[in-house]
Amino acid sequence: MRGHRNAYLAVFAVLLFMIFLGAALTGEPVKETAGKVSSAQPGSGPDENCTGCHELAPEILTWQISSHSKISCTSCHDIDTSRYESGHSEGQPVQKKKNLTVPIKMADVIPNEVCEQCHTSNREATVSGDLIIPHDRHSAAGVLCVKCHSGVVHAKIADRGLTVKGRLSDPDAWNVDEARKVSTRYYLQPSMWVCLECHRGANVTRECSACHTSIDTLPSHEVPTWKADHGKTARAGIGDCTKCHVIPGEPKFITPSTGDIAADFARAQSFCYNCHLVRPEMHGDSMLAAHPAIAAERGVRNCLTCHDKTKPEPGKNVTGTYCNQCHWL
Repeated sequence: MRGHRNAYLAVFAVLLFMIFLGAALTGEPVKETAGKVSSAQPGSGPDENCTGCHELAPEILTWQISSHSKISCTSCHDIDTSRYESGHSEGQPVQKKKNLTVPIKMADVIPNEVCEQCHTSNREATVSGDLIIPHDRHSAAGVLCVKCHSGVVHAKIADRGLTVKGRLSDPDAWNVDEARKVSTRYYLQPSMWVCLECHRGANVTRECSACHTSIDTLPSHEVPTWKADHGKTARAGIGDCTKCHVIPGEPKFITPSTGDIAADFARAQSFCYNCHLVRPEMHGDSMLAAHPAIAAERGVRNCLTCHDKTKPEPGKNVTGTYCNQCHWL
């Protein structure tokens, strides 16, 4: 019996060895635990120069859940990874590794020719709703695809500073769930603000009808008294303001409330606040003497759009001038 048992064990050992040998010959990489970076790229084969880099975990994970997950890194990025190898020193924190900067940045922007390997610019629009996106005209004007679509793969995590500050500055803190949390629609797709800022810089039209088929103009914005009266309009119907002047994923109003919905909205939106930082014409040299009468006429809540009663805390979207510099409110 013992001889038969030994024979069975020998056959089993040979079969087990053949299984392991077959797995080794296939060259299939072994995936790490769920939520961590896998050394296999879906549908494209491994880009080992990228997936093997510990510091690139945020970029790899956001890529793996993106619409480009079947496209290899080197299809879009021409990277010489050898220049980073000398920057690694065992036992050193990422930020102190010699010759290595975090986040790792591209030396050059991705040219349109790379995108046009898969996409064509000969189309008027690829979006739903009433939007007009003339890709062919943008391409003819020399506008880079990544000017509008900069977040399509990595959700602008480097631009947002996620990889250099806070908890997520540690590559080990990243996993698939974290990548999904930061890859919100606002950062993946171009927003209206991207369009407006680009058009503003290029000094081209910002008319509603240039980009929308169902909105010709906004009459209320075009009257001569708009700058002076838009606060009253906001208080009468703040819902109209929130249709366009809200950043998705960001609060619509500050808390705690100032008691004025227009002020609460204006302080929460960088679009409003950045404009309010510019000293208005009515705040002339005599404002110090004139402001009691103006406050009485317009109401203190109008002042609270830009000012606080007490010294503002860091990070508040208000000016440095506050009421209790002179008063005791």
